[in-house]
Amino acid sequence: MDPKDIIGNIKDKIGDIFYVGPKGVIGIDIGLSAIKFAELIQISEGNFKINKYASITLPEGTIIEDEIQKEDEIIKALQQGIKELNSSNKFVCLGLSGPNTLIKRLQLAGGSNEELEDQVTWETEQYLPFPIDEGNISFSVVGENQGGGVDVIIGAAKKSVIAAFKEIIERTGLKVKIVDLNAAATVNVFESVMGSEVKAKGKTWILMDLGAQKTHFMIYKNGVLVFFKEINIGGLTITEEIQRQMGVNYDEAESLKIHGDGSGNIPEEIVDLINQVLDTFFTELKKTIDFWVNSTSEEAFDGCVLTGGSALIPGLPEALQELFETEVQILNPFTTMTYNQSNISEDMINEIAFKGVCAIGLAMRSLPK
Repeated sequence: MDPKDIIGNIKDKIGDIFYVGPKGVIGIDIGLSAIKFAELIQISEGNFKINKYASITLPEGTIIEDEIQKEDEIIKALQQGIKELNSSNKFVCLGLSGPNTLIKRLQLAGGSNEELEDQVTWETEQYLPFPIDEGNISFSVVGENQGGGVDVIIGAAKKSVIAAFKEIIERTGLKVKIVDLNAAATVNVFESVMGSEVKAKGKTWILMDLGAQKTHFMIYKNGVLVFFKEINIGGLTITEEIQRQMGVNYDEAESLKIHGDGSGNIPEEIVDLINQVLDTFFTELKKTIDFWVNSTSEEAFDGCVLTGGSALIPGLPEALQELFETEVQILNPFTTMTYNQSNISEDMINEIAFKGVCAIGLAMRSLPK
């Protein structure tokens, strides 16, 4: 290695050890259509203020599944977002999702930490979409189960995916200190906003992150995530169908989907296109619900909470309310979090409330002591 590189590495390590800046992290959610950045200030235990936020759109096909296709575009977007964020913090919590990740609840026999680690390894191996020696696995004990053992939530991601995203972020001068799963980050905000209402014993909630290309469907019961499924349908599916059928560009199709003709009226042909895609989406949701009911014998939910840009699609919350037969509401971080009015304009609030939840959940993490 070049002596200058060695000196640079030493300086970086010393800088990390004696770093006296913010103790939090910048949450970075690299999605398939945009990169979102969030920085929070922790006012007290569990009490946060949204300090800074930025969102940079990615060109189509920049990332497919969780594989980087256009490296230069991601670096450009990261650099632009860092500039807009204008933060002195250089430490990052990176969020991951996609086919090379896994989040799942397991019921284990229990025992010592070493015995638990062995059980996690044995049980996780059968669910992983990659060989177990190619992944990083973490777990957290969330309580005891009826069989006398323990329930754990496991998170896993393929090492090569972690390395690829970590490397590309660190080329911009930032340091990835924590890697989390996007679903866990969304649950962080869900718990913070909904409070004790969702953690009550016997309560079962649906939590959905309706993204551009994918939907994260989660079931949260007795204060813990018990079920997760990634559905390969999102708002972009509708936008592309409008583009194809109406002969308009992406921006025009997106505007027609959310705002209609500009007077608040959505043309009948657009409504029909939206309904065609939603029919497929609802069929997948119905299959998922049926699977849950058949495996648990539970049929009722105490509520459904939505986040993600596709929650803005007119009529979608009402349609989901009918499908799930329970009240549907939007997950709004501003319900419990204040924000820095100097850095966040009124125009940004709606963007953050619907599309920034995952980045906010990532930024809720703190540096290891």
